[in-house]
Amino acid sequence: MRSTPQQPAPFALAPPAGESETDPQVLRIIDAALAEFREHGIDRVRMEHIARRAGLHRATVYRAFPSKDSVVTTALTTWLGRVLSEVSAAVAQHTDVRDRAAEGFAIALRTLRADPLTNRVLLADEGGRPFVITYGATLLATARAYFADQLRQAEDIEGIDPEAAAEVAARLSLTLLLIPDSVFPLDTDDQARTFARTHLLPAAQA
Repeated sequence: MRSTPQQPAPFALAPPAGESETDPQVLRIIDAALAEFREHGIDRVRMEHIARRAGLHRATVYRAFPSKDSVVTTALTTWLGRVLSEVSAAVAQHTDVRDRAAEGFAIALRTLRADPLTNRVLLADEGGRPFVITYGATLLATARAYFADQLRQAEDIEGIDPEAAAEVAARLSLTLLLIPDSVFPLDTDDQARTFARTHLLPAAQA
């Protein structure tokens, strides 16, 4: 029997844009998978666990997702999309590129640090390979596309390369989550905003 470690309550996230148009049964499976991953870790969860949590027959889950890997990839991408949707809503009132980038970076960092699923993604599986390595390219591409799109929506981006800024932001966020210890103080939103203005945007100057 699997043990159930005590975890803090997951961060409440709004559905990402367009998700409501997805097959409700698929969303049911995704939400069940995310709940299982949060409670038990990614490696220990099996397809039958996800099916039981979703209240569906295992064959139904396999019809939607032919393998566990496909469930993990879709679930983690959906999870990150939800996080970034929350960030989008929070920075919508900012039109200045520096304000938008600083606020978005601060909120994304805080939100991901608070979500227990983040640690599950960063932990190694039984084979010793961190899930962030296995699925990192997909998650990085999702974050990079989001950050670039947010910067393009800002005004006065002259001198800022959105793609370069997005790449730097996504990779910096990942390393700060992987290795939280830093010479830069990042314990508060204000400190994260200062870091973004001082180091993130200058690194992306065209």
